[in-house]
Amino acid sequence: MIDRLRQRRQTTRQNRAIDRAWQAAPTQAMRDEINLFAQRRQPL
Repeated sequence: MIDRLRQRRQTTRQNRAIDRAWQAAPTQAMRDEINLFAQRRQPL
C-alpha cells in the first residue's frame, strides 16, 4: 500500500516535470524530443 502511494506520487512528479519542460521548450523540435522521451520512459 505504501509503495503504491509512493509510486503514484513519483509518477505525478515526473509528469509535472515533463509538462514544465515541454512548456519551456523554445522550439518545436525540443518539444518533439520531450514527447519521445515521455513515451519511451518506463512506467513505475
